[in-house]
Parts: sequence; C-alpha cells; structure tokens
Amino acid sequence: MSRVSILAVLVLVPNFTFAQAPTDRAWDTLLKAIGESVDHRRQALAALASIDPENDRAVKLAENALQDKDPLVREMAAMTLGEMKARQAVPSLREAISDKGEVAFAAAKALADMGDSGGRDMFVEVIAGERSDAPGIVEKGIRDAKHRLKHPQGLLLTGAQDTTAAFFGPASYGIVGAKEAFKEKGTSSRAIAAYYLSKDPDPYAVTLLEWALSDPNFGVRASAARGLAQRGNAGSIAKLEPLLDDSHDSVRTMAAAAIIHITDRDGGSK
Repeated sequence: MSRVSILAVLVLVPNFTFAQAPTDRAWDTLLKAIGESVDHRRQALAALASIDPENDRAVKLAENALQDKDPLVREMAAMTLGEMKARQAVPSLREAISDKGEVAFAAAKALADMGDSGGRDMFVEVIAGERSDAPGIVEKGIRDAKHRLKHPQGLLLTGAQDTTAAFFGPASYGIVGAKEAFKEKGTSSRAIAAYYLSKDPDPYAVTLLEWALSDPNFGVRASAARGLAQRGNAGSIAKLEPLLDDSHDSVRTMAAAAIIHITDRDGGSK
C-alpha cells in the first residue's frame, strides 16, 4: 500500500489507532495505580519490587513514593527499594531514616539488605529499647523461621497473611492485599505453590505458572504473575497481557511488573 493510500485510510477512519505494545500498557497500568488511592499506590509499589534496579524508571517511581503524604505508602516504598536492591536510592533511604517509626525501620532494613550501614543506628536503638530477654526470643523466632523454610509443608499450617509476608516480601501486599483473597479453602496453598515454582529450575514450572494465571482466585493469579516475573520468558508476555484487564488491581499491577521485568531481561514486544 502506498503512503498516499495509508494517509487516506487514516483520514477516512478517524478512530483508527495503533495497538499499544505490552510494555506500554504495563506502564500505563502501574502509573494509573500510583495516582489513585493509598491501597492502589501501595499495590503498585509492591509490584515494582519485581523489576530489576537497572530499570531507572521503576526505581524513580519507588524513590518518589518516599515523599508520599501517607506513611503506609512511604513504608512500602522503602520496602520495595530494599527488595529491588536499588543502590542508587541509598541516599533517599538514608534520609527516610528520619521519618516516622515504621517508615524509618523499613528504610533501615532496606539499607541493611543492600549491605549499607546507614540503618545501623536505627537497629541499635531498637535493640537498646528491648527487654534483657529479647535476644533469646529473637533467636527462637529465627530458628522457627529456618525450620519452616526447610519444611515447606509446615507453611500450610500458618496463617495466609503471616506466610506470604515472610516469603514474598513487599509483594505480599500485592498477593494478599485484601483478606478475602484467601477465604476460599486451598487458595493459600496454591499461592505458596506458585511461589515455590518460581524457584524451580524445571522448565515445566513456567508452564504451570502460566496455567495458574487463569486460576479463579485473584490471589493465586497475582502470585502466579509474580512467579513469572522471575521465571517467565518472552513467550509469557502474551499470556500475562490479558491480566492487565483483570478485575482486581493486585493482579493487574503484578502482571504489569512481570511484563516489564521480562522485557527488560529477555527482550520481547517493546
């Protein structure tokens, strides 16, 4: 078709639009959530934790959220930057140490996770303020956590909120942001299974995670999308893209972050 013919089509069909690339749709999904309610902003930040720190746009969004008016959003921003290992955000995280308690502690933990000593004073203050028997209590807690890590089946006996918070990091908010996500019997174990599949080197794990994207429970769909951010490939993008229209924000943002991460890592539709 000649250039003149193409222009004629565009003139005669005023509603003609070019299809948006998956990554563009993904960014639109995340940016929309960032501009909405506190829950939506926290959800978007939780999803950003799936993206590599080399993606400056993702890091900047999380870094800017450290200035959000709501402390819950600022806390999530600090957790996200720590999960991303975004070393370029270290100066901002050090400034966040002077924020409110929960935000300051999250910033200190993020710095510690990246091997930065900037949060040391915060931990010293926390330890100094505890009772003399605290070390024993903490040590027991660490032993119990290690036992659960070595015995995944034990996870199914714990509460969904505690389990996902311990194993998914900031993404736990995205997976169980609403308590109703795991009211249905068996959904918590399916979400945990998706988490473990993201660590499984067998290529069939990717197939199973892609299959789980159609699970009737939105918490499981969000968990599967999170898993594909780590294990998915360029072929997974087409399977994740329909979730950008999911009825649950947690699923939409997790799928968006997965698409961006896979594209950054392996290439794909830009």
